[in-house]
Amino acid sequence: MSHLGNKIKAGYYRTPDLQGEYLKKLLHFTGDTPIFDPTCGEGFILNYLATGHEPRNIKSYGVELDRGRAASAAKIIDRLVQAPIESMVISHNVFGLLLLNPPYDNTIVGIGKEGTERKEFIELARNTKYLIPGGLMIYIIPSYRFADKHISRFLATQFEEVGVAKFSDEDYEDYKQCIFIGRKKVGKKKKYNKIMHEFLLSMESEDFIKTNVSSIKQFIGQKQWEVPEADVEVPTFYSKIENKRDFILSIKENKGFLAFKERTKPKQLEIGGDPIINIAQGQMALLLASGAVNGVLGEGEHLHAVQGVETVSNVETTESTDDMIITKTRTKRDISIKIILPTGKVKKLV
Repeated sequence: MSHLGNKIKAGYYRTPDLQGEYLKKLLHFTGDTPIFDPTCGEGFILNYLATGHEPRNIKSYGVELDRGRAASAAKIIDRLVQAPIESMVISHNVFGLLLLNPPYDNTIVGIGKEGTERKEFIELARNTKYLIPGGLMIYIIPSYRFADKHISRFLATQFEEVGVAKFSDEDYEDYKQCIFIGRKKVGKKKKYNKIMHEFLLSMESEDFIKTNVSSIKQFIGQKQWEVPEADVEVPTFYSKIENKRDFILSIKENKGFLAFKERTKPKQLEIGGDPIINIAQGQMALLLASGAVNGVLGEGEHLHAVQGVETVSNVETTESTDDMIITKTRTKRDISIKIILPTGKVKKLV
């Protein structure tokens, strides 16, 4: 995929499958362990690194923001959460292997804030704490980004048994990315590696990378990193942002919601029994005219269809006095009920 295609995908750079194959050959799992990718995309590389190590139990954990990519990843990742990594609550010091290929863009600036930070460093600092001491990290970013003062200093302080390789020739020109493999140091006090720091700072130059950074393909058969054993069940791994779809069933079964639905259900008009008070002629006419008595009555040979109809007319009356004649007009309501018999005969009750 071209750089343009990746930019359209908002910083999503999937690691090429070939580079994943090379990476897998550089790893040796010493026992059962969980592995983690905080921006796993469709999960292909994470799943590839986790499989084929029987009888070792390698359990994969992934987080992905994009819904479509997360749906694909959920089919092949043991435990997948669709959420922003910023919302995740995860146990510290639990994963034997961290696969880190963060988005290549800047953070969003909030109202009233100035400046942005590159996500490569933010995700590096955030996710290193989830790696067990002595755990292995694979960090994939654009080559020149290793020269960032924050990234280079962090890597030179927090990691040992380090290897830096560029993508093999088949992919490097398209991606311009390098791979950092290192083991998280043990203990609170960590010695800064000046030589490593200066090497990373020099990676700002493409000429330096071409002459001093080996291809990952050259590591095959020359170096292998051991991934340490750890408990495959991570105690805490969830998002503070709940998925709305998870609430649907709970809401449907909620007693309060069911009671609300019952109270707001449209009422059905039922005719039958004795009225509480006598119904006036005009009221009866309205009931009939509105079709309240419409319906099918009886069964079998006694089945009847009933329809009520109201007709309205004006009736004039006159009153005479010594000086004038007064004419009054009133509304007259007549009721008619039609009954259709099973034979098709229609009876009209006036």
